[in-house]
Amino acid sequence: MPTKEEFSLVEKRLEHWNEKIKIASIGGIVLDKDKMLKHVKDKDEMGKELSEVQLHYLRKLKERK
Repeated sequence: MPTKEEFSLVEKRLEHWNEKIKIASIGGIVLDKDKMLKHVKDKDEMGKELSEVQLHYLRKLKERK
C-alpha cells in the first residue's frame, strides 16, 4: 500500500495531467483526470491501484538513469 507521501506525489502528478486524459479498463470502467484524482485523494481501492501503477512507472523511469 502506498504511503501518505506516495499518495501525495501521485496526487500532485495527476493534478498536472492534461484535462483530456482518460483511462479505460477491460472491465469497462473509464476514468477521466478528475475521477482518478478523486480516487487518489479518497485513498480508496481504486486510488490505491492507480497510485501503485504511477509509482511503478516512476520507479522504472528512475532505473533508466
